Formats: sequence, structure tokens, C-alpha cells
Amino acid sequence: MRKLFIKCSDERSRRFSIITTIAQTDEGKRVFKEACYEEGREHLRRISSYAEILEKAYAPAKACPVEYDGEKLTFAYLTGESLEQMLREAVRNGDAAYVKDLFIRQKSILTACPDNETEFVPSDEFERVFGAAEPYVGLPGFKVSNFDGIAGNIIFEGDDVYFIDYEWVMTFVMPRDLVLYHCLRDAYYHITGLEELLPLKNAVKILGIKTDMHVMQRSYEHFFEYVITEPDGTSFAVAKHSSLKEHTDLKDLRKPAIPSGNMGGTAYDMWRECDRAVAVLQGRIGKLEKELADEKAKYARLDDEWFRRYDEVRKELVTNRDAYAAEKAHMEYSYKAMETDRDTWKRMFEDVTGSKSYKALQTVKGIGRKKG
Repeated sequence: MRKLFIKCSDERSRRFSIITTIAQTDEGKRVFKEACYEEGREHLRRISSYAEILEKAYAPAKACPVEYDGEKLTFAYLTGESLEQMLREAVRNGDAAYVKDLFIRQKSILTACPDNETEFVPSDEFERVFGAAEPYVGLPGFKVSNFDGIAGNIIFEGDDVYFIDYEWVMTFVMPRDLVLYHCLRDAYYHITGLEELLPLKNAVKILGIKTDMHVMQRSYEHFFEYVITEPDGTSFAVAKHSSLKEHTDLKDLRKPAIPSGNMGGTAYDMWRECDRAVAVLQGRIGKLEKELADEKAKYARLDDEWFRRYDEVRKELVTNRDAYAAEKAHMEYSYKAMETDRDTWKRMFEDVTGSKSYKALQTVKGIGRKKG
């Protein structure tokens, strides 16, 4: 088996930390998912059960075939085109109309089965994962939802539609708006130029999402916190990030992915660049938090000094707070992506430099130098 790609999501809670590997096997390409820690085996077992659940709730869409042997998940490697690839091409062509059509197609896939529709009601499971349920009470909901039915996880092969990487399937009632918002919002995190071509607020209206975006963003942030936090409240990710120092300004540090067959030096350079980018993002998040605290203190003083302007000042406070919270959430998401890239390149570097062929090459180079 020859490893082609490795992604280590080890900054999550130990319950959810997994290693994803794409490898060339005798049977062709396969995708493997393994638990980083013993506590993660239950998470893998649940994922293995989601394929059947998804195919019932999202027919005619299918789930990428998966097998679980008690140690790792093995997925088929699908070679079709993803919805994200189609969106990227539309953005490159400046085709806003096609982007709209693709988002509508995504919604039709996620809402294809009327039997999966219901009215949202609060539950302990929802509040544990997503926080406050009150804003969604009585709104349309899903009995089962693929919360990660994002553009990158929807693959088209001929006339068939597949879900891949269905790690976050919610088997409790979810608000329809929240599921659609997250699956839509993810594209704006990853596709440069999409916001300029079709602003997110316009896309939200096109898909008929009526819940306030700030409410849904806070729900997503609660989900992210749930994923990275241990049951006792500790978080390796938070501890690690707090130790990072700011280095240089973030500009063009992320580069296109390079196949693992390249030399170890390339992997090492990418790892170091992503490491610096992670540090920069951490510094920016810290600055945003300080600015938010300063703004809160400023407007608290204004409340005391200018009582007659209380209502106006209060409105400004809420506006600024939500703007900073949204920007902070965006930075945190980008930061997470940077850190994932960094870990990937580091692993690739270690794989290359630890291989027999690499060591043999270094030995040959050493011999050559001695002869010279």
C-alpha cells in the first residue's frame, strides 16, 4: 500500500480525533479513517452506521460505500466531480447564474425526501451540540441530517449523487435552516472570490433560509467547541493555540496541495509555512478578542455618560459585537484549515524522510561527497 495523502485531525476531542489516509492498494485507491485514540473507536463505529441512515433519509442520493473492521473505516475512492469543483469553475468564469443553480441543486439534494421533514423541537442532544434551541422552535426541521453535506462532500458520478466523508450525521431533529446554512457557508470559507461574485446574504435568500445568520453562526461555533472540547472541559487545541506566538503578516502562505511523491524538502517547507500561518491567525484572533473587549468597555462608559443616547449606543454595541464575533469565527475556521494543512505536510515530510529510498539516497549522497 502506497500512501498518497494523510490528514491528521488530532486537535479535536480525543473522542473525535481521526487520521484520514488516501492510499493506492492492490484493489485501487481507498480512503481509510482510523482513531487517534482508543476513545475514538465509538466515533468510527457510528460513522459506519451512517451510510444506511443517509440512503434512507436522502434518497435518491447515495452514501459512499464503507466497511468497518473494528480498527479502521475503509471507503471506496470515488472519481466523479464534486459540487465544490463545479462551484470553483463557475467562480473562475464569473458565472453568478450558474453558482445560483448549483446552490439550488445542493438544496434539492438535501431536501429531496419529504418523509425526512418535520417541525423542529428542542432536545438535550441538540442543545449539547449546538447550544440554544429557542430561536428555531416551530421552524421546519429534518428528522435526520447530514450536517456536513457541504459542496466538497457531494460527488457526481454519471447520474448518481454520492455523499462522502459523512462524519457528522445528526440522528436527532435539526432545524432545516441551520443545516442548509452550514452546508452553504462552508463554500464561502474555501472558495476565493465567491463572496464577491454572489454575496452570502444573497445566497441565503435564494435558498429560502429565514433564520438570522448571526443566530446560525453562533450555533456552528457551539458545534465547533463541542468537537474540540473534552467532557471535562479541557481542550488540547485551545492549550496549543494559546502557546503560539505571532510571527509575520499572513499573505500568500497557503499554497496548492502538492502530491506526496515530491521530495521531503517541499513537504517540510509547506509544513513550516502553514505553521507560521497558524501562528499569525492566532495572533489576529487575539487582537480581535482584545478589540471586542475594548469596544464593550467603551460603550459601557457611554451608557453611563450619555443616558439619553442609550438606545442608539446599545444598537451600535450589538452591531459591532456581532461583526467582531463573525470575523473572529471566520479567522478561527481559517486557522483550523491552516493547522490541518500544517499537520498534513509535517506527516508527509516525516513519511518521505523516513522511507528506505530516501535514506538510501542520503547515503549515496554522503558517499559522493566523500569521494569528492
